[in-house]
Amino acid sequence: MGVVKHFFAVLLVLVVANCFAQPDPIIPDPPPPAPVVEEPTVFPEIMPIYPGGEQQMMKDIFQKMVFPQECIENNFGGKIYVRFVVEKNGKISNVTVMKQPQGDLGKILAKEAVRVVRNLKDFTPGTINGEPKRVYYTLPINFHIQ
Repeated sequence: MGVVKHFFAVLLVLVVANCFAQPDPIIPDPPPPAPVVEEPTVFPEIMPIYPGGEQQMMKDIFQKMVFPQECIENNFGGKIYVRFVVEKNGKISNVTVMKQPQGDLGKILAKEAVRVVRNLKDFTPGTINGEPKRVYYTLPINFHIQ
């Protein structure tokens, strides 16, 4: 009977030890690395080209532009400098205003300039060594009342 007591004693110790055992900590997998986004260049070998060239781009801008009524009523105009990125696929992204006239009317003109630029056609992308690259493009847009 001594063997049976020892057997049950060992079995009891194993069961109790198993009940109080801590599970292995779950270590989450590390997150995947963030995709590397190529910084846009300012001076590619070949600049992005708008379909029909710069004259066509200016024509499209002026056709799409809606001069804000508040600016007309206040005889307010000015030059807005808009910077954007022409992506490798020719699409426009990251449209920002670099310089605008001061005040609320300047903000209204800047908002219209951004709207017009976002609605331009896709460019032929800029290249370096024959490969398409992301390129910064800065564009002045004049709002003048005639």
